[in-house]
Amino acid sequence: MSTTDPTSATDEAFAAVEQAVLAVPGVAELYRARPTLGSAVAAARSLAARSSVARVVLDGDVLRIVIGTDGSRPAPETAHAAHLAALAAASARGIELSRVDVRIARVG
Repeated sequence: MSTTDPTSATDEAFAAVEQAVLAVPGVAELYRARPTLGSAVAAARSLAARSSVARVVLDGDVLRIVIGTDGSRPAPETAHAAHLAALAAASARGIELSRVDVRIARVG
């Protein structure tokens, strides 16, 4: 009888979202999004379970992402492409979102 660890599945989904965002032309870096209270508790539980802490934050049904750009494309265009990539990657892994917030922390 096989069981799936939900934390592991979430970590894998977050890793896929991170990879998708980092593959977007113009994205130079992915920073740890500032957690809200709920996601901070989840991050603490993740650390306690010794799983990796993702740089993307799922706060209820809102995915929060913070990127740095390399200057090869306009920052708003890069952020929009990162938004689409994150939404597609999350949806492909069964994470239903009401919104994806992409912040630009650094413009290269």
